[in-house]
Amino acid sequence: MSLQQIMHEVYSKLSSIKHVVAVLSSKGGVGKSVIASSIAIYAAMHGKKVAIFDADMHGSSIPWLIGLRNAFAAISIDGIIKPVERDTIAVLSIELFLKEKNAPVVWRGPLKTRTILDFLSRTEWGERDLMVIDLPPGTGDEALTIAQTLKDRINGVVLVLTPGLMVSHVVTKAYEFLKMLNLPLLGTVLNMAYFKCPHCGNVYRVFGSQPQIPNEGPLIEIPLDPKLAEAVDSGQLYEFLKASESEGAQKLREMAHTILSRLGVWQ
Repeated sequence: MSLQQIMHEVYSKLSSIKHVVAVLSSKGGVGKSVIASSIAIYAAMHGKKVAIFDADMHGSSIPWLIGLRNAFAAISIDGIIKPVERDTIAVLSIELFLKEKNAPVVWRGPLKTRTILDFLSRTEWGERDLMVIDLPPGTGDEALTIAQTLKDRINGVVLVLTPGLMVSHVVTKAYEFLKMLNLPLLGTVLNMAYFKCPHCGNVYRVFGSQPQIPNEGPLIEIPLDPKLAEAVDSGQLYEFLKASESEGAQKLREMAHTILSRLGVWQ
């Protein structure tokens, strides 16, 4: 199949998706997948039909977070991919095709690019109000492939970072990447921003000073929350966001509501 045919198939498969948001960071370990999943889960909690595309080929974690760690995606005899569904969330990730979930994906750039294009052009998403794309860290093959392929479909991008000038320096590269590709920035999320002592209420900035992205301050601060950490470890982020009244859960819901409002999902 030629590149032109692939692009036609990609846009055909995404034609029934109303809004597309990508979640990006140039730095690994900032909790980007938690932010991406939280946006998707919050939308689903409010009756929206959602898709999540986990584009991280080497460190996919969306199935774990959504509670699908032992699930497998299906491929029809004619090559059509069926994502795994949980409630109104359709999930696609390379991990959903791995027989051994702990097996590393040892691929070079061209194979990753081809896989992403195959996923985008062969997956039957159905009617969806929202697609969340969880990009891998950095501005390399995967992010560039998706940004260039979907530049006319991506309605906005969320940048995720943690405190500290070094992280700010690295994530600024992602900000410049968005400017180069003319992708709209919805805002930044400062994750692991602080820890509030449950006994005295004092706030501690554990990881240092608040970073600054040029022309864009943090959209919202997400605290370090032991209950969130437990939910992530157990694959129960969905249940956590739905029922927990911890500060971490409240801030994640507030963040997701703001992002979805800026996208126009509630309209």
